[in-house]
Amino acid sequence: MNTQEIKESFWKNGYAVIRNVYTDEQILRFRNFIKDKGEEITGTEKKDWRTLKGEGLKDVLSYEELRDAILNKKLLQTIKHIYDDEDIYYWGYSRFRYNEKTYRNTHNDAKNDNNNPFKTKYPILRVGIYLQDHKNYSDGLKIFKKSCHTLKLGRTLLKTIIKQREFRYLLPQRFSSVNIDSQAGDVILWNLRTCHSANAVRMRFIKNISVRPTIENFLEKYFPKLLLPRENDRAVIFSDFGKMSETLIDYLKHNLKQPGVYNPIKNSNFLVEEIISRSKELGLNILDIRKYEKE
Repeated sequence: MNTQEIKESFWKNGYAVIRNVYTDEQILRFRNFIKDKGEEITGTEKKDWRTLKGEGLKDVLSYEELRDAILNKKLLQTIKHIYDDEDIYYWGYSRFRYNEKTYRNTHNDAKNDNNNPFKTKYPILRVGIYLQDHKNYSDGLKIFKKSCHTLKLGRTLLKTIIKQREFRYLLPQRFSSVNIDSQAGDVILWNLRTCHSANAVRMRFIKNISVRPTIENFLEKYFPKLLLPRENDRAVIFSDFGKMSETLIDYLKHNLKQPGVYNPIKNSNFLVEEIISRSKELGLNILDIRKYEKE
């Protein structure tokens, strides 16, 4: 897909895939660094990444070996085009994970979002760089297509439907899922309103079918032989980007209150002039999140 098709898919379906962003050399370098650093961080006892609460971690730009994963012209130009060529911002919320195993569940990552999703565009997206084959193997990303056009079920949704007479909210947009067919070198972009689940499984005999995370958990526990394994050790890079808005500022303030998010940002050195200048050349603005601490 060209950048216009990627933009249209992103706003229509809640996600898009950019193919072949990284070279073989970059993929191997990223994987090797994430493996070595990941094993150093989790230790011989294989600590759960979530229990670390960001201690000892940094953002991706702080590691020279990973920096060009984010400071990539093709990636940043595509994100900028998605936001109508307006300024895009990075504030240090990026991380890598190595063999992180999470319990599968359907969720999105938008915060304090009660705006009409048919009439507003959520101005924050996430980048997922999965450094192995998830087209033919398990443990990739599951996306619920068009789920960015609905709110979380509950009283807030019901009130919104009644008040705005938006009965499109009732459409079952959280039930049409797809296991993204990404391969090493690809990048997945998804709207933070979009429902998704990690560690998606592929069936051994019908590999293109996508089932709900609860069913995946059940199959993995009781019928593991029906499932395809992962290709290699799972190495992933994530990063958030956004367009300046009240929604973004509110999201940044939420980040400040989450130790697992804010601790790595505090530990990082992405605010050095070298990184700020290089980012600016590529159309990316670096934001110091600390300015919102006292607001």
